Amino acid sequence: MEFDSPTWAWLVFRAGSPDKRYARYGEVERIDGASVAGAEEQRTFCAHFGGGECDRWYAWLRFGQYLIEVKVIGGPSAEASTGMLKAAVAEIAEAARRI
Repeated sequence: MEFDSPTWAWLVFRAGSPDKRYARYGEVERIDGASVAGAEEQRTFCAHFGGGECDRWYAWLRFGQYLIEVKVIGGPSAEASTGMLKAAVAEIAEAARRI
């Protein structure tokens, strides 16, 4: 998502994070995620929709006036899904550094 300024992106980053948007569907908790060089802000979440183990993982990133949400849904295992999320976030960070 692109905003007119970093200030708007900052506001939406706080108000529209996955833990706020998806909480009505189940438990969404913040977890340790991949550190992204160049991101002004970043958060990683695990969602328990329907109880039990995490079945969705989200990375929420802000690069200035840009917000990026990365999702991994229904991966084969928690370990594989978090690995996929970290790999996707690393690719995004690399692309953002080139811009």
